Amino acid sequence: MIKFERFELDNGLRVLVHEDDSTPMATVNVLYNVGARDESPDKTGFAHLFEHLMFGGSANIPDFDTPIQMAGGEN
Repeated sequence: MIKFERFELDNGLRVLVHEDDSTPMATVNVLYNVGARDESPDKTGFAHLFEHLMFGGSANIPDFDTPIQMAGGEN
């Protein structure tokens, strides 16, 4: 079993933390507890649309992979 800590921030964000001292690396995963299962039958496809929009960049960060890679990370 992987040991982890679980806590909730004041804003409701649930956080899980697992420390592994065997490697000098940090990893962040963001998971959303919502998806296609939450759509109504007459309005489908929004979860899939938002999934693609999140990876399309923005006016301030058109390509989020480049800054991460310049800092030595990867997506």
